[in-house]
Amino acid sequence: MRRLNREDRHLLLGIICVLIVGFLVFWPTDYYRISPGIAKTLEPMVEVKAESYPIKGEVMLTAVSMREARLFDYLYIKLFKPQLIELRPKPEGVNMKEYAEVMLEMMKESQLKAKAVALKEAGYDPKITGEGVKIVKVLEEGDAYGKLQEGDIIVAVDGDPVHLMTETVDKIQNREMGQGVKVTVKRGDEKKDYNLRTLPLQENSDNPSIGVLITPYNRKYTLPIDIEINAGKIGGPSAGGMFTLEIYNRLVPEDITHGLKIAGTGTIDLDGRIGKIDGIQQKIAAAQKEGAKVFFVPKGNAKKAQKMKVSGIKLVVVENIKEIIEYLKEEKFKS
Repeated sequence: MRRLNREDRHLLLGIICVLIVGFLVFWPTDYYRISPGIAKTLEPMVEVKAESYPIKGEVMLTAVSMREARLFDYLYIKLFKPQLIELRPKPEGVNMKEYAEVMLEMMKESQLKAKAVALKEAGYDPKITGEGVKIVKVLEEGDAYGKLQEGDIIVAVDGDPVHLMTETVDKIQNREMGQGVKVTVKRGDEKKDYNLRTLPLQENSDNPSIGVLITPYNRKYTLPIDIEINAGKIGGPSAGGMFTLEIYNRLVPEDITHGLKIAGTGTIDLDGRIGKIDGIQQKIAAAQKEGAKVFFVPKGNAKKAQKMKVSGIKLVVVENIKEIIEYLKEEKFKS
C-alpha cells in the first residue's frame, strides 16, 4: 500500500475532525436543553374591542427556550454545569406533536381565564364553564398507568369539582412532589375514585404529575367584551397572570405600569389565584436582560426564585392577581 504523504494525512485528519464535530453537533439525545428564553411585551398580542386606555409602560410575558439537546449540549452541560442551562428528559410515550398540541390548548384556555378574571376585576360579569377534562393519553411512567383510561373524564380532584383543563392541572400540581392525590373520573355512566401518587415526569421539573395528557370537555364561555389574543406559537399556561394584568390595565383609566417594564409568570385560576410554573430562574433572567424593573413570582416558586442574585429588578412574590394590582397601585415607582 502507498504510504500517505503529509498532505493526505492532513486531509484525512481534517475529515475525521469534521466527522467528530458533526457527530457531536447533530447527534440527538433523549433530553431537552432548557435555557433563558424571551421576555416579550404583550401589547401587540392583545386587542380589546371596546373603549380602552393607553399604556405607557409594558407588561411582558416570559418563556424559557427549549430545544432538543444534541450530544454536544449533553456533554457540555454535564461537564461544565453552566448557570441557568439544564437538561430535561423527554417524556416517554409522548411525541413532540402531541406535546405541542397540549401546550397550545393550555395556552388557549389560559387566555380565556385571563380575559374572564381581568373583566371581573374591572367590574364586568364574564362566564366560563366546562364539565371536566378528557384523558387522551395515559403515560407509562406515571402513577395513573393501569388505573385511568383514555376517554375517562376527570370531574374532581381531592373531592373538589373541576371544570377546566388548566384548573385540573393546577389542582394536581399544587402540592409537594410525591404527595398523593384523589382523582374522580366519569367512565361511561359510572364515577370512580383513584388514589394516585404524584411524580416528577421530567428531571429538574418543579411540577408534580400523575402522567396523563388531557383536553377540555364541553367548555363554554360568555364574555361581555370581545378580546382577542394572538401569542403565535408560544404554548403552555404560564403567561396567564401577565395576560390578565395586560387586559385589566387596558380596561381601567389608571395606567398602573407607571411607564415601566413589568414582567412575571404564573398560571391564572378563575378565582384569580396565581399558580406555580417551571423554569422560574430562566424566566427571571430573560426579564432582567430586557430591562424589567419588577418581576412577579408565584408563591409556589418563591424558594427557587430567591436563590438568584439579581440587580436592577425587584422580585415580588404573589398569590393572586389582586396582590399584583394592589402592589402596582400602591408602589411609588420612579420612571
